[in-house]
Amino acid sequence: MKKWEYKILNFKAKGVTNLVLSKEDEDELNKFGEEGWELATSAPTVNGRTICCILKREKQA
Repeated sequence: MKKWEYKILNFKAKGVTNLVLSKEDEDELNKFGEEGWELATSAPTVNGRTICCILKREKQA
């Protein structure tokens, strides 16, 4: 059976009325992608100014 590990990232949103991530945020997500992490889900937090991203990857034996 596969086993998973998870990582939680919180990005401060840019933009006045829309939640927008920056090029730096994209670069960070790409860095984790290179390490085998996959974005499982993302959602704005209650305050609406932060985007919570949950990444997962298969655990190595």
